Amino acid sequence: MKSPKDSQQPADTSAALRLNLRMLDIFVQVADHGSMSAAGEQLGVSQAAISQAITALEESLGVQLLDRSVRPPALTLAGGSVLKAARGVVAKVQEVHDAARNAALGRVPLLRIGMLDSFTSTAGTQTLDRLRDIASEWTVASGFRATSFQALIDRRSDVIITSEDGAAPDSLAVSTILTETFMLAVPADWPGDPANLSALAADLSYIRYGRDSHMGVMIDAYFQRAGVQPVTRYQFDTTDALLRMVAAGFGWTIVTPLILLKSMAPANKVRVLPLPRGTLRRRLVVAVRKGEGAEILARVRKAALEALRESVLPQIEGLISDARAKFVVGGGRP
Repeated sequence: MKSPKDSQQPADTSAALRLNLRMLDIFVQVADHGSMSAAGEQLGVSQAAISQAITALEESLGVQLLDRSVRPPALTLAGGSVLKAARGVVAKVQEVHDAARNAALGRVPLLRIGMLDSFTSTAGTQTLDRLRDIASEWTVASGFRATSFQALIDRRSDVIITSEDGAAPDSLAVSTILTETFMLAVPADWPGDPANLSALAADLSYIRYGRDSHMGVMIDAYFQRAGVQPVTRYQFDTTDALLRMVAAGFGWTIVTPLILLKSMAPANKVRVLPLPRGTLRRRLVVAVRKGEGAEILARVRKAALEALRESVLPQIEGLISDARAKFVVGGGRP
């Protein structure tokens, strides 16, 4: 046999389900403005509609909220208790609305950004400085997994700045911020001919950057097209070590202007030359999930372009010749 408590539960649940936000908002407005007529003016509805809503709320709760025997109606003891809870509900719903609106405007509580390592070290600070008001809290990751298109699909990142090659999935929105040309880097005192890629590969060890990197995949494809199979004796997970190893005479490598700037290797120890056997370029893009990050994409792209043009390009021009041809901010593509 059901206890009285068990019998009462369905009725209580049913009554709670009959509540709605509009009723609570009207009740709060009546309490705040002191009368039903004033609340009606504030909400743009008739006094009769306000009275009906208050009555419906009282019936749903099973208590009297307003004492109508006085003018203007005053809160009952139960009404005072309900008002506190009602304010909380209305405020929370407003928070939900504000959060959705802020996200649409490109402002979020937390933004997880995957940022290519060479970009982070050269333009990252300047880019983030221009984006301070986008998020209250940030996480910035530079690993391969955090900067891949798959990171967006799997929701490990909310926005990425990546050099991942190939077409992006249809579910992502992508916009170019930079196109840069790969270059050959050899020890400054190496006496050979850098235009002879096969001789270079036979004479010096190739220093490689991470096998799972976007850049590494592109360079491997270049070697295959060139018919060259360099001996890889050294491999690193960060680009900082690449040119330092070249400067120390350990071998040769392939870099981009951004990586050259990031490494800060001694300029008198490394020769940076055009890549033989064709041109190889990489494109840096900003990407987000379609349908939920258009404003953030636009703002991150704008900040990145400004940082590259104003802070990075002048430094690149001091490192290599014909810098504006090898380092194209915007990339000429949307």
